[in-house]
Amino acid sequence: MRVTLAQLVKFTPKLKELRIILDPAGEASKGAREYVQKFYPNLKKDNPNLAILVRECNGVQPRLYARYAKGKEISISLTNQAAPDIHKQIEAVGK
Repeated sequence: MRVTLAQLVKFTPKLKELRIILDPAGEASKGAREYVQKFYPNLKKDNPNLAILVRECNGVQPRLYARYAKGKEISISLTNQAAPDIHKQIEAVGK
């Protein structure tokens, strides 16, 4: 399945921050790196007021963190997921 730019969405105002943590060279982070390289610019363009952070750290397993209003935060593993699957995860946390 191919993710197109038209599928990028705007997020709920309750979402305050997205963080993607990944290993810059680790095999488990391959899909996360691909997602960031291909889709981060348009994701940020479509959501200019949302803090979207990408953090690289050697030896970590890739994770997605979503922080909402009132400090609520969720974490989702992105280990060995392909870029389209990561896109679905990001869409889900943004609703």
